[in-house]
Amino acid sequence: CGVGVAYNSKVAGIRMLDQPFMTDIIEASSISHMPQLIDIYSASWGPTDNGKTVDGPRELTLQAMADGVNKGRGGKGSIYVWASGDGGSYDDC
Repeated sequence: CGVGVAYNSKVAGIRMLDQPFMTDIIEASSISHMPQLIDIYSASWGPTDNGKTVDGPRELTLQAMADGVNKGRGGKGSIYVWASGDGGSYDDC
């Protein structure tokens, strides 16, 4: 596909959820993988989606994101997109 909002962008699949549990270094490594080649990082992972749990990135992941938005895509900044859901029993996100 060569048209649309992300024309000429590069997207790659990065295997990270095959670990027994998520760590800060796994998450940071995933969202900073080859920023000179990958334009958009689309993430569909996060904390338990039970409507009560609030969590966010840790120190290494925050630093990786800061580096990405400042240096990725040849200085234009990597783009990060996360999925969302409400954790409710009728969640259809």
